[in-house]
Amino acid sequence: MKLLRQLSVAALGLFALQAAQSKNLIVYFTVPESVPTEKLDGVSGASVIIKDNERLGSAEYLAKEVQKTAGGDLFRLETVQAYPTVHQQLLDFAQEEQRKNIRPALKAKPNLNGYETIFVAYPIWWYKLPMPLYSLFEQVDFSGKNIVPLVTHGGSRLSGTDRDIAQLQPKATVKDGFEYYLYKTTGADSTMEQKLADWLVRQGYAK
Repeated sequence: MKLLRQLSVAALGLFALQAAQSKNLIVYFTVPESVPTEKLDGVSGASVIIKDNERLGSAEYLAKEVQKTAGGDLFRLETVQAYPTVHQQLLDFAQEEQRKNIRPALKAKPNLNGYETIFVAYPIWWYKLPMPLYSLFEQVDFSGKNIVPLVTHGGSRLSGTDRDIAQLQPKATVKDGFEYYLYKTTGADSTMEQKLADWLVRQGYAK
């Protein structure tokens, strides 16, 4: 009887370990612009989504929709230096970072232990990964993980960022990504939400 109990405990421990290893982590980088809600439009407020009267950054919106359908833990990637939240200033700042090839310091880095699939949600900035994503992928080891890009964009789609991630993390598996076209979008998009949910099911991330 004692042996059976020990085996049962061991089996439960193995089950718990397997469950932990199958968990999803959803990392997102977002810079919602400081545009008054009543003045939002598809140019000055393209980084802001309003859902249930809550202001969300566009990548945060995608991340939370993934969590709703596929489950997982959320991690917001933030930099030590704050980004401008005025549209043109943000565009100029992001372009200057790219021009100088800056790797912004991160406030914290995600702990990937116990996770199998890492969703990474981010906007396309000047046809590239935002520079904080380079900091993330150069400083955190994603070896053996599945990386799923989730991008918000104004027409450039993934813009080759999935290939950039694969180069930065050659020991990880970069999966097909999901693209959300944001131009003139300021409110929650139920059509996109259903499309994302269906895509997650087809890819095997949700039932």
